[in-house]
Amino acid sequence: MHNFYEELIRQMEQDARRADEWLRRFVQSGLPPDKLWEPLVDIYETVDSLKVKVELAGVKSEDIHLELSGDGTALTVRGVRRDEELEVAGRTVFHQMEVYMGAFERTVPLPPRLSLDREAITAAFRDGFLIVTLPKVQTPPRPATTSIPVTGD
Repeated sequence: MHNFYEELIRQMEQDARRADEWLRRFVQSGLPPDKLWEPLVDIYETVDSLKVKVELAGVKSEDIHLELSGDGTALTVRGVRRDEELEVAGRTVFHQMEVYMGAFERTVPLPPRLSLDREAITAAFRDGFLIVTLPKVQTPPRPATTSIPVTGD
């Protein structure tokens, strides 16, 4: 019987730590409770495009939604990571819980002064990573000088 109470107290301590962690993240994030996690993001540039890499392990591609702002200064990724029903049904005790489920949203500012080809943007989801490719508008290089004809008498 003694082990039962020790296990119960240990479980209660873990639950309290988990609740404390959840509350701390909620207060620090300033987000509503259904948006407690934000995916990690890398943004990098290549010669011909801007790339946004988003870590979305456990999310299904049909649950991901992307938007580029009207002025092209921000990319928003939103969606939901769902718990598998078979896993949920068999749970009796949590020993540790760090993987967040539920809705997420992340808006990332894009580098300023980039001209993007909105019609050629692509997104590919593989191995838990979403890679968004935002091609740059290719403008021909300006000549060093421009000759201007003069008209007159």
